[in-house]
Amino acid sequence: MVYNITMGKDDDVSFSDLFNPKQPRSDKDLYDERMAICKLCEHFNSKAQKCKKCGCFMRLKTTLLAAKCPVGKW
Repeated sequence: MVYNITMGKDDDVSFSDLFNPKQPRSDKDLYDERMAICKLCEHFNSKAQKCKKCGCFMRLKTTLLAAKCPVGKW
């Protein structure tokens, strides 16, 4: 079974991309910007640091350059 880091239809990253050193990463500024957006989002569970929409751990997902927000906020 393959576990996707997101369930978004337009997202082409997978859980295994987190461990792939060739997968492009976001820089600190982009990571910080994405996390700031997530923290203000109604779908963000701040206690678990997860998105309620896609189920992803956002501290991990936001490090992948190709990752996308499931509701299009970033």
